[in-house]
Amino acid sequence: MHLSLIQWTSVGLALLSTLIAAAIVGILIRSKRSSEFRLFLGYSVTYIAIVVIGLVAFFLTSCQITGCEQYMYVLQVLSFVFMALEFAVMYEIFVNAMRSYSALVDLGKMLFTWATAFLFIAAAITAFATSGPQSSRLVAAYAVVERSMRLMECGLLMLFFFFEKRLALPWRNPNVSIALGLGATASVDLMLSYLKGRFPEQIPVFDLVNSSVYIGVLCFWCYSLAAARVGAKSTAVPANRLVLQRWNEAMTAYGYGSSASASASNVESFLPGIERTVDRVLARKAMH
Repeated sequence: MHLSLIQWTSVGLALLSTLIAAAIVGILIRSKRSSEFRLFLGYSVTYIAIVVIGLVAFFLTSCQITGCEQYMYVLQVLSFVFMALEFAVMYEIFVNAMRSYSALVDLGKMLFTWATAFLFIAAAITAFATSGPQSSRLVAAYAVVERSMRLMECGLLMLFFFFEKRLALPWRNPNVSIALGLGATASVDLMLSYLKGRFPEQIPVFDLVNSSVYIGVLCFWCYSLAAARVGAKSTAVPANRLVLQRWNEAMTAYGYGSSASASASNVESFLPGIERTVDRVLARKAMH
């Protein structure tokens, strides 16, 4: 078996990413946060399985050993599962970040449901419109869904970036860190997809860049999850969340969320008004 330097580098990066993903799984299990990030845990485990099966198929192909078709079929199925889990992870971190606002969570659930339906419709239309064998249709449908998900991940990153102060979530928060990693990976992947079309002879190099960026994201996730486990006791809720509370109340008025959370948010937004009224009364008495 004779492999080039780029191929050996790709194998080394794949093994390194598997070790880091296994470390993430270990951190989630040891910190007992697997229930909070169960979809992200499944996402990490599926990634490990995809890399292992992909390496087995790669070496079988390089050694010209029969039976590689079965591995490639399993790898393709796992790739679809991995993509579905990646979409589910976006929903999970959104729900975790908006946990205090049930009406906004219900709105986000509806938006994610419609987005899922749109992705399936777009994939079906692409598969029917693509000419050629069935494998080519599946590849085309997968590409459409993947690029649509990459754009959604970039949008999720912008949501956390612009509302970081409103949500009172620091960048070391696991939800924000996962969103940041998904958004960075999606941005690089979209850029490299464009470059692969313009410079097809450099595809192996672009794949190495993509793998290196994803390893950096895995290291960032590993660090943020470990840091969050150490500093889990430090929680602070600033007053600028009142904007999101008003949004939550407005959505509750349209039937989203639960009445219990609505009454709680009404009380929280009502208390600052009472405090301001008391301050004004005391100030007038002091003047007299």
